[in-house]
Amino acid sequence: QFKGTQLRVLLNKHPWQQGIEPHLKDFEALTGIKLIAEVYPEDQFRAKVLVELTSGASSIDVFMTMPAQEGLKYMRAGWYQPVDEFLKDASLTSPDYNWNDFLNSTRDAMKVEGKTVGPPIQVETTALYYRKDVFQKYNVKVPTTLDELEAAAKALHGKPMTDDGQPGFGIVARGKRAAATSVFSGYLHAMGATWIGPNREPVFNSEEGIKAFELYGRLLRLYGPPGSENNHWYEASSIFSQGKAAMYTEFNSIWVPVEDPQKSKVIGKVGYTMFPRGPKGNYGSTVAGWGLGMPKTSKHQKAAWLFMQWATNRDQVFKVQSDKGVLGPRESVWKDPKGKGKVPADLAESLTQSSKVGSPLWNPPVIAVAEVRDAVGAAIVTAIQGGDVRAAVNKAAADTKRIMAETEKK
Repeated sequence: QFKGTQLRVLLNKHPWQQGIEPHLKDFEALTGIKLIAEVYPEDQFRAKVLVELTSGASSIDVFMTMPAQEGLKYMRAGWYQPVDEFLKDASLTSPDYNWNDFLNSTRDAMKVEGKTVGPPIQVETTALYYRKDVFQKYNVKVPTTLDELEAAAKALHGKPMTDDGQPGFGIVARGKRAAATSVFSGYLHAMGATWIGPNREPVFNSEEGIKAFELYGRLLRLYGPPGSENNHWYEASSIFSQGKAAMYTEFNSIWVPVEDPQKSKVIGKVGYTMFPRGPKGNYGSTVAGWGLGMPKTSKHQKAAWLFMQWATNRDQVFKVQSDKGVLGPRESVWKDPKGKGKVPADLAESLTQSSKVGSPLWNPPVIAVAEVRDAVGAAIVTAIQGGDVRAAVNKAAADTKRIMAETEKK
């Protein structure tokens, strides 16, 4: 019905994009729609989408989007075309598309202020990576709570664990300012705290919140690598992959370098489990991921929606997940033994469980995400370095309040 239409699709250089690109010609053959796909590295991609949408005259029809990062800004600016009406329209949405097959937290992660901006294409959740051999050797229980996590880090810190019997660290995690906030969110939620309260005020400096900062700092200061405040995910995953740490808290998408036969020394020795729960039983799983969005300015919205459905139907999710190891958002693909592809079984299990109970708020839900992450990151660094945590967290909350007042005029 849209034969001859041209769609301009902007993609971020990402394993999902690499998985779907070879199949785009199938969509063209199926529909007669011509796809113009443009791929850019992430920083350039984000800048390009922003410039085009700001101009109000963009010719983009579909773009990759991560609502936890830019969602509030884009929604308030009126740039997203929500897809709730398309989903309800039987003439536009295929009956076998099955929206409910998407893991519920991945659907939540694609909502901004109650509106769905598009389908999820990939999912990742905060998780605990641990060395099965080390836990077994020293007879330590795999942690399911934050208290057990700290006890395990203490018990294993300094124990021989590398290939050549050198001592390793109890735990490793990101400590580098803004980058650390993404994983720290798991600790914050598990403690029973959150970023922003119902009155749009920062509340991460509650007593529970301060306990989360203290714990994160203490773990890395006492049982982590020296200089942890300089480590992004790349450095942290490298320390773990080299066999120098017993545990690693991180998003589970980083399993790929950890199991890389060329670089990793811990292949087959790593277990993956849900992020530990807090003292009151709160889950620490936070759920992140990319999805597809369409701009209000697109002149081909129905054709764009057809493409979004096709790119996220069960067959495509299955192909990209089983071929490329991209962690997909559909429950039925995870239940299919062939759908898991190379993904370790315990990672698949913990990911689907986490995606049922996790929070989409791995980022503070604000417009000025980068500035607020930086303010929070400064408090994380203070905690790692053993400074005055309460003062640092209160300052981060005050900075966040000021940033929100400056950027979120109603």
